[in-house]
Amino acid sequence: MQLLMLVPAVVVLGLPHGALDLSIAQILWPLEGWRGKARFVSLYISLALLVIGIWIVLPGPALIAFLIYSGFHFSGDWDDAGIALRCTGGLATVCAPALFHQENVVAIFSYLAPEPAATFAAMLLGVTGGVTLMMFVLLNTWQPKLRSKVTLEQATIWIAAAFLAPLVYFVVYFCMLHSVRHFTDALAYLDDRLSALRVAGLLSAMTVFAGLFSFFLQQKSGVNIFQQSILQIIFIGLAALTVPHMILVDRFQKQLSHAQLGNPK
Repeated sequence: MQLLMLVPAVVVLGLPHGALDLSIAQILWPLEGWRGKARFVSLYISLALLVIGIWIVLPGPALIAFLIYSGFHFSGDWDDAGIALRCTGGLATVCAPALFHQENVVAIFSYLAPEPAATFAAMLLGVTGGVTLMMFVLLNTWQPKLRSKVTLEQATIWIAAAFLAPLVYFVVYFCMLHSVRHFTDALAYLDDRLSALRVAGLLSAMTVFAGLFSFFLQQKSGVNIFQQSILQIIFIGLAALTVPHMILVDRFQKQLSHAQLGNPK
């Protein structure tokens, strides 16, 4: 049931926010003609394939690295809230489920990495999550001025993680908060929004096709069971795409900050 919720939510709400990356890149660099766009897409895909290759060779370290840079990337949702709440937010997004549902998280991670690495990663997240929750409570207790919409969002994350199964929690945060926020923010800075939406739809469809093709090959080989195949495609795929996406978004946010300060590009 969790997978039935996860797959369409990621496809409909999750993928499109990353599919705007080509349109964002055209703001940052002069990607003239189809050759310029092809060079960018080739570099983007190459970075993603490199991550997949590393995960195949070193699944344990790759899982831990993915969790670390995911927390850093998600912390950007509270970029204007100050370093303290940015840290608590980024850590909460990846650590909260392990604090409340340790066994379920270990089971999910065991599809992505060997069991010892999966157990270690889940335990590390659980401990870090406990420290982060205490830090979040103390910050908002001792510094009432920090209480704002950011506090409400992060409190909602902790509550959702406590009461929802880990994959359902992921749908709530990644698809309904992070992706929607990034998609609307990025779209607001694009001149030709209709073209950007068309490109986003095309790239999302291509990604879905690639995922289905990969799933078909895995099933035909008879190596992986259904749940494992789906989880691997979704999370290793997200891990691979997050690296070039994070680099691009970081560059885009820096340019926006410079523009808002009136500095040259």
